Amino acid sequence: MISMTGYSKKDFKIQGVSFSLTIKSLNSTKGCDITIKTPRYLLDLEPEIRKTIQKVLVRGKISFIITEDANRLSLMLDKKKLSSYINTIREIEPEANSGAILNAAIKLPDIFAPDKLIVNTTIKKSILEIIYKEINSLNIIRRNEGRILKKEIKRYLNNIIKISKQLVTLELKRLKNRKLKIENQFRKSNIVYDLPKLESEMIYYFERSDITEERIRLQHHCNFFSTVMKTEEILGKKLNFISQEILREINTIGSKANDFEIQKRVVQMKQEIEKIKEQIQNVL
Repeated sequence: MISMTGYSKKDFKIQGVSFSLTIKSLNSTKGCDITIKTPRYLLDLEPEIRKTIQKVLVRGKISFIITEDANRLSLMLDKKKLSSYINTIREIEPEANSGAILNAAIKLPDIFAPDKLIVNTTIKKSILEIIYKEINSLNIIRRNEGRILKKEIKRYLNNIIKISKQLVTLELKRLKNRKLKIENQFRKSNIVYDLPKLESEMIYYFERSDITEERIRLQHHCNFFSTVMKTEEILGKKLNFISQEILREINTIGSKANDFEIQKRVVQMKQEIEKIKEQIQNVL
């Protein structure tokens, strides 16, 4: 089990220029929701960064930020690249005035570069290697958080299983008391009735209020939930579906039982399944 939440921060230097890399991961229902912010001269790395995040982190609201040390020397204008952009714009819009062309060209990527840092293929490769390591470090943090979540969820699930086992004895007691109550009511009344028809109606009555089928399905759902936790790694959505089925069976037991002691157990189980559903929102 892996959590979707985690935080990682890494400070590093490339050719004397200091950088800070921050990756924050929160839970998300949108799959992999990625926000990337980097210096302008690293914009062409964003597709590779995004691809790596999607592959390694899979799901979550991911904030990826690289900032440059503000105390370092200023950026230098790449005049050659600026001139190339201006010529291209003039070819597209020959009637545009020079001021508008310059204003548009100056906003294009890679116009400015660090005065000390020569951003070549080797430098970009070094930065990407640091990024890969930090993304994997964040995933380790999320796995550690996932182990904690797994213990909590397992404890809540075991509580549901334990409470559901109490329903067997309570159900037998409930049926016995209900049968005695109905028999006493008939003894006290002077109603003339057809015994075979009465027996048929009573069987139908008790079948409608019987919770055996729901209790067995509840047990099966809990066992399936436990199996998924043991055998699968990316399981948040599946566990959410199973927890909905568990809650459905618990609600049905509560509506059919009409017994205080059983209703009390139903409330206890609903409290545990709500805790599970809350924790699952953080699970990958």
